[in-house]
Amino acid sequence: MTGTETSLAGPLQPGTSVSFGSLDRLARHATTVGGFASVAIAIGSRSGTAWQSVYGHAELTPETRLLRASHRFDLASLTKVFVTLPLVLQMIDAGRLHLGQRVATLLPAFEAGGKDGITIGHLLTHTSGLPAHIQFWQTATSPLDVRRAVLATLPASAPDVDVVYSDLGFMTLAFILEEVTGLALDELASQNLFEPLGLSETGFCPGADTSCVATEVVTERGGTVVGKVHDENANALNGVAGHAGVFATIGDAARLATMWAREGSNDRVRCLSRASVRAAIRDHTSWINPRASRGLGWVRAPNPFWAPVDLASPGSYGHTGFTGTSVLIDPEHDAWVVLLTNRVHPTRHGDTQARIRALRANVHNAAIAALVG
Repeated sequence: MTGTETSLAGPLQPGTSVSFGSLDRLARHATTVGGFASVAIAIGSRSGTAWQSVYGHAELTPETRLLRASHRFDLASLTKVFVTLPLVLQMIDAGRLHLGQRVATLLPAFEAGGKDGITIGHLLTHTSGLPAHIQFWQTATSPLDVRRAVLATLPASAPDVDVVYSDLGFMTLAFILEEVTGLALDELASQNLFEPLGLSETGFCPGADTSCVATEVVTERGGTVVGKVHDENANALNGVAGHAGVFATIGDAARLATMWAREGSNDRVRCLSRASVRAAIRDHTSWINPRASRGLGWVRAPNPFWAPVDLASPGSYGHTGFTGTSVLIDPEHDAWVVLLTNRVHPTRHGDTQARIRALRANVHNAAIAALVG
């Protein structure tokens, strides 16, 4: 059985003909025979959301709950580009940070171990030389332990040598934001992003209630994880981290995508300057590795982390999340697509990574074809 709620906002441009049948069929197949408990899709343009729908179940075990549009998904690494990146850009817009600023000038503990040359720009572009991932949660006994361990981590290479996607870089960016503003990351995000943009169903640490989509069944965490971040390092930081931890409904995630598509604004407020958005989405790393193009935070093609899509224009940018989430924005085609799933429910093991890669490719292509015509 599949639960579905659909919202059609109308054509994007006068006279535009848009068909969403392919997206509907893809999502229904994914949640009936394709192995996904839930699928939520929203697509649109600078004009806003054109079509949105949800399918399947928010939870399969230990209870069965149909998915609703009001359910909040664990966005995983979309936190990097939907929360941490815009907050850093706001500080740059305000003249409080700059890309060439050395991290150690803000966080003196970071300088140890040959990291004195790493800048904010290196962290945002994943060119800092920091390792990709360390399981801090296995040894840390408090969020302060995690912070100390992150700042003390030795680099794997010098800056500007390679492009290595690093959670540690965005964890460090959150520590910088907290140091500069004097606010915890969740407070800062609420004041400067979620409330101004009218995102009433977006935030960290929503709590273990039935308004959230379940992720993995983890015996060590008491069974099915619901309303608590799936990422273990983020969980060790009490659910508030720069690399993962934010939850949102498909509607709020769509509004965040629209904000980026509109170069930093929505109907309510300008969140980012056009200049900072343009700086964030252009290529910053191909001079280091032509096969690993990145903006500030954002992934560009070609890149091993690029969410597969065949129909996007060369200037497109996007990001993915481990729990089965993705966003793709195509400025030339004036199109964006948000795909939310809980592909790790009930387990991350098996062929779920291959299945989410195929679903992303099919949904992204069908969305662009429907929007562009």
